[in-house]
Amino acid sequence: MKYFLNTETNEVHAFKIDGSQDDFITDKMNQMNALEIDKHLHPEKYLSDEEKEQYRLNQYPLLDQRQFKLCLTHNDLIDQLEDGIAAIEDRKTRRLMQIEYDTAERFERTGRAILDMFGLLNMPSQKIDDFWEQALKL
Repeated sequence: MKYFLNTETNEVHAFKIDGSQDDFITDKMNQMNALEIDKHLHPEKYLSDEEKEQYRLNQYPLLDQRQFKLCLTHNDLIDQLEDGIAAIEDRKTRRLMQIEYDTAERFERTGRAILDMFGLLNMPSQKIDDFWEQALKL
C-alpha cells in the first residue's frame, strides 16, 4: 500500500501499490513517508510514557454504583471512604464529593471524583487498578 494525506481534511488514504487506484489521488494529497506511515499505523509507539499510561487507564470500563460500593464493602473500605468524605473541611468540597459518591450512576477510572475518593483512602494507582479489576467481576 501507498499512503497519502489529504492536506485539506487530514484524512489518510491508502492505495494499492500497483497503481490501479492512482486515479483517486488528487493534487490535495501528499504521499506519506515511512515514518509518517508508521506513526499513522502504530501511534502507540510514539506516545510518551505519560500518554501511554493515560491510554492504559482509559481502557478500563466504567463501574456502576453497585459494583463500586460492593467492592468498597468487600475490601472494608466503605466506612473509611464515607468517613473521609465527612471529614473534608471545606463545606462545598465535601458536598460536591458526597453528591458524586451518592448519585453517580457510573464511575470512570480516570475521573476527578474517583481520583479524589481514592486519594482520601491514600490508595496508589496500582491498588486502584486492582480494585477496579475486582469490581468489574461483581
